[in-house]
Amino acid sequence: MTLFDTLGQLETYVPAFPALARIISVMDRSLPYDQEDGTYSCPEDDSVTYLVTSATSSPHGHPFSVKDGTLSMIVALDGEEIVSNLDSTSVFTMIEGRFLILGPGDYKRGVMTNLPAHFRDVRFTFPERT
Repeated sequence: MTLFDTLGQLETYVPAFPALARIISVMDRSLPYDQEDGTYSCPEDDSVTYLVTSATSSPHGHPFSVKDGTLSMIVALDGEEIVSNLDSTSVFTMIEGRFLILGPGDYKRGVMTNLPAHFRDVRFTFPERT
C-alpha cells in the first residue's frame, strides 16, 4: 500500500485512516517544525509516534523498515529527498508540502544522485487499523 499526495489533501484520507486525524493535529500545531531531531509520541494518542530527522542525502540513501501491522507517513519539512523501495521500482520525490504513506516493507530515503543535499522530515508511525 502506497499513498502519495499533498498535505492540502490529507483530511480527505481520514475516513480510510482515522489515525491521520491525530497526525493532522500534530502538524497543525507545527510540532515537528519546532522540535529538535528525535522520537516523540502524539500528545492525544501514544499509538502514533513520530521521528523528526535532519540528514544529508547520499547516492545509496538511508534504509528503514515499516513493521507489519503499521503504516508510516513521511512529511517533507525542508529540502528535497527521494524515497523509494529497495529495488527502486517505486520512487517518490519529497518536497515541502508532500506526504507519503507506506505499508509494511523495506525502503530507503534521502537518496540523491547529485551533490549531497540537506533535508529535514518527519516520519509518523501508526497502527494499520485504528
